[in-house]
Amino acid sequence: MITRLALNGLTLAQLRYFAAIADGGTFEDAAAVLGISQSALSQGIARLEGITGTRLLERDGRRRRITDTGALVADYARRVLGESETLANDLDARQSGTAGQLRVGLIDAAALYLLKERIAAFRHTHPELELSIIVAGSDDLEQALLDFRIDLAVVIGPTSRAESIPLLTEPLHVYRGQGSIADATWALYPAGSRTRAAIDSGLARAGIDPNVTVESGNPAVLRELAALTGSFTVLPTGVAGAVVELEPIMVNVAQREVLLATRTSRSASEVVGTFAAAMSS
Repeated sequence: MITRLALNGLTLAQLRYFAAIADGGTFEDAAAVLGISQSALSQGIARLEGITGTRLLERDGRRRRITDTGALVADYARRVLGESETLANDLDARQSGTAGQLRVGLIDAAALYLLKERIAAFRHTHPELELSIIVAGSDDLEQALLDFRIDLAVVIGPTSRAESIPLLTEPLHVYRGQGSIADATWALYPAGSRTRAAIDSGLARAGIDPNVTVESGNPAVLRELAALTGSFTVLPTGVAGAVVELEPIMVNVAQREVLLATRTSRSASEVVGTFAAAMSS
């Protein structure tokens, strides 16, 4: 039965030493290139021969000639050292926030208009970063964040368990539908959503108890449904302003806080920090 070599104790330093010898230099030349003593180089090569269980070098005057097995190990050393250099560069890029993978969750408004230009600029300045985006409601995004399915999320506040960074405050206005406001039907964000909670509080302060007949979590869809049904609605300017003839009849009836939610600031990667800085600038 042939015992398979485990190569236990093999190090990058040993492979680097041997690759320097394999490139054709003397021990003196290789030690100078590596910045180590000749004795340290010799010890490293001796350990490598012990690990591989074979002679890798044969003396040829002042030089050492590589054996056939040594040539095999030299090829392996060059591949491993090259891959290690690539890994080191990739890790540096990730740690500096310029490369890697980033999974971002966005509410509809962030994708439609709030952060559209900032995200486009971020993608342009970080072409090596693999950015994936999902769009959903704030509650779903916060849960996905806590479940480690995404790295950060742009949501409507307040958050329940995630840490957050304030991005902006968005005012919400009442837009006229058909008829009088006293007996109007309303098209609003879904009951139970964070935006709807802010709207209900604002309308209550204004003495309005809306008869809600249409709901949608997508503000652009909500705007079109309000126009289609002739309902009054409450929207941010970023959406309602897309329709020239749509003018608010009640300004700042409510407002919502847009936050960047993360799991914890202590465990956030540099990539997350880079994205956060770009969105809050």
